[in-house]
Amino acid sequence: MNDKLDSWMRKDMHVPRSPVVSGCSWLARKSFQPILAALIIFGWLGVCWYKAPPPGYLWTYDQPVYLSIAYDIEHFGRFTDGTAWGTPSVDPTRPPGMVRTPLYPMFLATTAELDPVFNRTLNCLVQNQAATTCPQQAPLPRVLQFLMTVAFYLMLWRIAVRVTGSSRIGWLSLGVGLVVAPILIRSVDSLMTETLTLFFTTIATLAAVEVFKERRSLGWALLSGAMIGLAALTRPPFVYLLPAVALVTFPLVMRNSQRWRGAVVLAAFLLGGIGVLTPWIARNAVILGHPTMTSEYAQLALTQRVAYDEMNWRQYALFNLCSLPDGAGMGSLLVKPNACAKFGYDGTPGGFYVIGSTTLLQSTAVAAGGTAHQVGYILYHYVILHPVWHAIVSIPFAMRGLWIDHYWGFVLAILCIPLTWRALRSLDAAMLAVTLPGWFLLAFYAAVSADQTRYNLMLIIPFSLAGGMMLERFAKRKKAGAF
Repeated sequence: MNDKLDSWMRKDMHVPRSPVVSGCSWLARKSFQPILAALIIFGWLGVCWYKAPPPGYLWTYDQPVYLSIAYDIEHFGRFTDGTAWGTPSVDPTRPPGMVRTPLYPMFLATTAELDPVFNRTLNCLVQNQAATTCPQQAPLPRVLQFLMTVAFYLMLWRIAVRVTGSSRIGWLSLGVGLVVAPILIRSVDSLMTETLTLFFTTIATLAAVEVFKERRSLGWALLSGAMIGLAALTRPPFVYLLPAVALVTFPLVMRNSQRWRGAVVLAAFLLGGIGVLTPWIARNAVILGHPTMTSEYAQLALTQRVAYDEMNWRQYALFNLCSLPDGAGMGSLLVKPNACAKFGYDGTPGGFYVIGSTTLLQSTAVAAGGTAHQVGYILYHYVILHPVWHAIVSIPFAMRGLWIDHYWGFVLAILCIPLTWRALRSLDAAMLAVTLPGWFLLAFYAAVSADQTRYNLMLIIPFSLAGGMMLERFAKRKKAGAF
């Protein structure tokens, strides 16, 4: 079972090469393939961006949170909690905060300093209480997010080639992944964290693959951990990837004959992540007296999630139906119009999400004796005391977060499950580095938050790889006359 890990530890593992195409075609030149991939990606994303609907109003969803914090950073040189989802306002006395992690507001503040057009938009929205007459332009942050998306697809192509050793699977996986480009373009136009976290986690994935494919594994492990740290500074839940990787990897390392070398590589990974996170945690300890990543964010996410645990069995059955790719339509057709509204996020009166965001959030804070004890109270009374029901309710949440671009995610999730299982059985470390983190975060988000597909964009990589491998097998069988 440990043959592959042992060969990596000894560094005598053969690194597969992309198959060489006969002839002198420029398409077969290995050095040109990354350039060709970049041109294809850039061109297709450019078309998708050109054809995309105009960006929506900037003061919607989580955008006001990040924009108002960015305004305080730019104008007052202080990281605050901003005005959250409330009416924006200018307050030079607003105290420092830590409800959100710093990287995305800092990204917006920096681009506002460099981009006069975006700066006018930001200033108008905050200073004029998000007036609809304010401009909605943000050229620099959107262009940078577009380039990050280009880089994401280029890394996806590289990951597929490195993991499988097949250039053809790399191209097929890229093609499968580009199908969902319009979904990622929505994140480009939205000033929220999805593009930045996807960029960091993809670098981390590529670096993790290189740990098992290259001789310079320490450097790659350090880079992978650092990128997870940056992702966590953009969106807090990614911090849990660090202990999750350690818990899965440590027993395998200790069972291997080269355990000390493996332990050093794992330590480099953790050092990279912890080293990136430490300055922010130290800042919170010194300025706010809380040596943690965030405050008040976890209890909001948890109460929104556990509110759904109050549903009955009939509602649970409907929730499963509503969590299918076309669930809302099927619910309206088979049950009644707007049957799925109670499970959505659109502020439906009496909906579970609204209850979790208001009455349950307030009542649990009172019952816990204050917000400082609220997370522990919720975990004990709603999760630990009812673990089976909480896990059961988490299933439709995971389903809802799984269907990236509806049936694209539905089909490829079915293909990715056996791919992950085969990698687990054979201990294919490089393949597991691609597949397991996305599955872990899917389960984690379903258990602790009202999961959404935008939280799980990391699954695009293993899903695309599974699709590329399936198409390659199909092409081989067709060529062999099996069809």
